[in-house]
Amino acid sequence: MNLSLFGYANQTPVYKHTIKSENIQVDVIDLGCIITDVRVRNKSGNFTSVVLGYDTLEKYLNDQDYYGAIVGRFANRIENGRFTLNGKTYQVTQNEGNHALHGGVNGFNKRVWTVDNQTENSITFAYLSADGEEGFPANLSVKVTYKVTDCKLCIEYFAESDADTVISLTNHSYFNVDGVENTIDNLKLFIDANYVTATDQQLIPHGEILKVSNTCFDFNNARHLLKGKPDGKTLPERGCFDDNFVLNGSGFRKVATLFGSKGLNLDVYTDQPGMQVYSGNVNAVALETQNFPNAVNCNNFPSAILKKGEKYNTKTEYKFYLDK
Repeated sequence: MNLSLFGYANQTPVYKHTIKSENIQVDVIDLGCIITDVRVRNKSGNFTSVVLGYDTLEKYLNDQDYYGAIVGRFANRIENGRFTLNGKTYQVTQNEGNHALHGGVNGFNKRVWTVDNQTENSITFAYLSADGEEGFPANLSVKVTYKVTDCKLCIEYFAESDADTVISLTNHSYFNVDGVENTIDNLKLFIDANYVTATDQQLIPHGEILKVSNTCFDFNNARHLLKGKPDGKTLPERGCFDDNFVLNGSGFRKVATLFGSKGLNLDVYTDQPGMQVYSGNVNAVALETQNFPNAVNCNNFPSAILKKGEKYNTKTEYKFYLDK
């Protein structure tokens, strides 16, 4: 485990930690459990950086794109920043127009976490989100573990609350298996999903599930990311994907593959029901495993409620591999 001072956030020291195995090295900082770099051994035996990151803490403090961060309490969007739980309506911070995005202005990505445990190949961060933080109810105790083995990065999330609340956590890393100095033009994506959650013009789902067949959302056969963009018939014209795919199957399973053009590929495994694909960055694509956006307001979506005393536990794994 390598450790170095990365900077100060409101006079609080923020450290960069490196966990590694023979074929993968991951840098992560205390602020937001942010993954600042993932280096994977390529076909030539050298290491390639495959996630976007900044070189200073100041850039992360000012970041609006959630580079590499854990986001919560609720990943993605909540309509009007409002939901009802146990008959009481809660108003959380509106930070994307009238809506809430990724936990609010000072969500988990802007908080300095505490290192709970660390080894050469794993690190666990802890954070206590107080009742009322960004408008969310209950005191929520959260832990996130990053672990590397062989050429895999596993992220496991744990949470427990002292009262009923809502939760959906994800990591917001942007991936490019060709190396982040390249564009995503040559990447191909496979997603094991027959449906997406339809949205309005402000990217808010209202419960409708849309078939991907014969639409630009069909990635059941791997294809280039930049072909078949949203065309205005099913979504507003915006030139990129920012959509939640309803993943096939249940339990921990492979849900996606990002194919590079230089011999390095990435399989995504998760036990989550959805994955947000955001391709609006020219150099990398976000693959955010999650509950569905606005699930707190759509009764037919998977429940986002965490009851008092229950344990929240979910896992996502990013497995890199070389072409044979």
